[in-house]
Amino acid sequence: MSKAIDWLFELFSPEDYEGYDEDEIGYAGGLCLPEVCTALRGAAQTVYQYSVAGGYEKCFNYRGMELFDQRACLIISDVEQAVLDEIKTTYETELWLMEDMNFAIVRCVSMLIGSDDTGYVTEYRAFKKILKSAEDLFFSPEELIEELESMCVPQWEHEATIYEL
Repeated sequence: MSKAIDWLFELFSPEDYEGYDEDEIGYAGGLCLPEVCTALRGAAQTVYQYSVAGGYEKCFNYRGMELFDQRACLIISDVEQAVLDEIKTTYETELWLMEDMNFAIVRCVSMLIGSDDTGYVTEYRAFKKILKSAEDLFFSPEELIEELESMCVPQWEHEATIYEL
């Protein structure tokens, strides 16, 4: 997993960083890869093409077909369009790290009716392609570092599950 994350950072050139300093950035964006790998392992899930989930006690939940034939963890998502009124609707581009260590680019349309805790959310995902080159990147290295660091916070706060690797 650390090799896959390292490969992802190798796609960025020094010009992609806002204030590039080789000593400051360092290997893999200066992240502690064992901590990142532990966080990613804990975030692995089955990804569905279509899902409905509710926050009520006896709500209707539905899962469609699996999007991948393996589990994956969401690395980063970029909201391209959002409508925020009674119904929150978003269109996002997502990057998923699959168990085979390939990165998948996925589009997701989601609708949230009600609050985050007790509302209904429906999501439709479509696989676009496997990440192959820097031209496929839709995020900055700083955004990637921020997302990966935020995944490690439960470990730093001693709230994360500990896995034997």
